[in-house]
Amino acid sequence: MATHDAQQEVTDLWIKKMKTHFNGNDKLKQGYVLKENYLKLPERFLQMGKISEENVENFRAALQCTWRDCWCGGEVREKVTQSEFIESMKNFRLWENTSALAKPMPFFFDAYDLNHDGFLTKEEFCTFVQGNGLDQERAEILFAQIDTNHDDLISLEDFITCIRAFFLSQDDEGHYSYVFGPLIGN
Repeated sequence: MATHDAQQEVTDLWIKKMKTHFNGNDKLKQGYVLKENYLKLPERFLQMGKISEENVENFRAALQCTWRDCWCGGEVREKVTQSEFIESMKNFRLWENTSALAKPMPFFFDAYDLNHDGFLTKEEFCTFVQGNGLDQERAEILFAQIDTNHDDLISLEDFITCIRAFFLSQDDEGHYSYVFGPLIGN
């Protein structure tokens, strides 16, 4: 992976998005996220009945890549602070290969696809984003913006596009900025 100058200009909106995502993962509000806790996500999803036991190891492997490449900037770390995460993501968004971002997305998608039909309905999607703190009205607006073909379903491809836009876009592209909940301030 090529590293780039982490000081490249980013917008205030982008920084708010990264802070929002970080804070959502800092469950204990300690100011850092532990790798150990981040990698427990597949087990939590298994306990909730959201993924199958067969998918736990593949989900964990995908999260390992995301931890290393997105959270740690390609380095080996056991914990990451908010400022370290933001710096890592500044670099990550400049890499030519940002596939690590998409690796765990099919597992998240499957976890929220409650009827396992390969699509997220408005109800399934709204449950996901409301769990991140978004109200029903904003959740429905976001759903309509992601559902570009207006069939009242979000495909895995649409979902990945939304998540990629959240992390990589500097503007409010399709209002994807709110997929992880209301943005927190500086």
